[in-house]
Amino acid sequence: MHKFVLFVAALSISATASAAAPGTAQNFLDRANRLKAKGPLALFDKDYKRLKAEATAAGKSIGADRVAAEKAGRPILYCSPKPKAELGSYEFIDGLEAIPVAQRQSMSLKAAMLRVLQQKYPCRR
Repeated sequence: MHKFVLFVAALSISATASAAAPGTAQNFLDRANRLKAKGPLALFDKDYKRLKAEATAAGKSIGADRVAAEKAGRPILYCSPKPKAELGSYEFIDGLEAIPVAQRQSMSLKAAMLRVLQQKYPCRR
């Protein structure tokens, strides 16, 4: 029995160590894929609203950074035709998956979203 408890404890520690850190693009993608696997039932999962809020906050922050850069005369980091860039949820997930895992694991959600926007709306300089 004692060996079984140690085995379970070791498994839980290793699972925790391999999980992506909260706030990273990898963590967001892992959670999004878990919800995607639930299909329509994902809408009833408590993590759905959290993921949506995290993505919305990152998008608003990036938008505010763009407005601030324009006002200050600094170069903008993505060049969407409209001030508010459009990015569908599946398009965003696909963009996250295109970022190498090693980078996603240490990249913030905001940085990852900015990279996806830069791929979709590159600036011609």
